[in-house]
Amino acid sequence: METLFIFDDGASSTFFLYDLNDGNNRLIHFAPIIPIKQFTLGQLFVRETPERFMEIVSIAFGRSVSKYLIVTKSEGLAAVREAGLNQSGHFLVENPSAFTAVKNGKHYPAGPLSLNQKEIEAYISWQIDDDGDFGVFTRQEDVIRLLKKKLLKPKLSTITKNIGTVNTHTRTNLGMRDMLKLGSGYLAKGDARVLKTTVPSKGSYQLSGTFPYQLGQIDWEKNEIQLRKELR
Repeated sequence: METLFIFDDGASSTFFLYDLNDGNNRLIHFAPIIPIKQFTLGQLFVRETPERFMEIVSIAFGRSVSKYLIVTKSEGLAAVREAGLNQSGHFLVENPSAFTAVKNGKHYPAGPLSLNQKEIEAYISWQIDDDGDFGVFTRQEDVIRLLKKKLLKPKLSTITKNIGTVNTHTRTNLGMRDMLKLGSGYLAKGDARVLKTTVPSKGSYQLSGTFPYQLGQIDWEKNEIQLRKELR
């Protein structure tokens, strides 16, 4: 089963493909700025229905994606407020690498951080970092873990109990069996055991301008997961 988790922020949405085929857990990050003909991946998400967008992703990258779970960025921030803040109203994170946030101009050093709610939003907003990397995927995973714990539990009884919550706060075509498989496949085993791939991969793309950068040319031959040639 391949399920596309979408962190919905309009054209800046990010895409996390959870691949459970053959029992091999894999997580693939797709950047919203990948150009597909005259549009970016993020723009296509805004323009199309979820079902049509699944078809586009499947055709474009040679996948077999039919299941999706869409959560808005505002819902993710609400999950932080509800379940992630400590008594002082801050969110504790372990920032994997230093970066400057485009949204607020603040520098976030590497290591443990205690962030207020405004700092959290800038911390997880899509951008190309000043080192030219897509570190935001790793930063967003801190929030996605909270969402998964809130919405998906690796127990059928819990999923049955929370099915109303899932349908209220998300757009999804996952049934209870799908959520159980996703929950047991990822939540039970932990994110550390998941093989992660980012598209486009580091070293395969060029940047244009100065920070904040724009994405330049992508050498798809340097990517394990490639965009279909006629769509480049």
